[in-house]
Amino acid sequence: NRRANAGLAPIDWIVMRNRLSHIASRNQLEITGLMELLAERIGFRLAPGFGERVVFREMFLEGLTLLDLDLSELNDRRASSRSAARRELGELLQTIGISAPRIRTATPASAA
Repeated sequence: NRRANAGLAPIDWIVMRNRLSHIASRNQLEITGLMELLAERIGFRLAPGFGERVVFREMFLEGLTLLDLDLSELNDRRASSRSAARRELGELLQTIGISAPRIRTATPASAA
């Protein structure tokens, strides 16, 4: 109410679920339905959630995010998991209204 009285725009709340299972379940569908109802009732936007991925746990231990990886690191055996995780991050950024940053490419040793 103070924001409105001060002539400020309302806060744009964005809610997302985290560590979603890749296997659809009845519980997951019910929670999704409830979140949609709450979004209408309370007035927040729903963002696509992040799946449960090993890559997030691995990077967390090193203090890294998906945006810290370069293309050469996407070409390892976990490339498909990292690709899917990057897609999810892109969807979140799109929901927020931020354009996804360009993926860094590794600098060749001869150019360094």
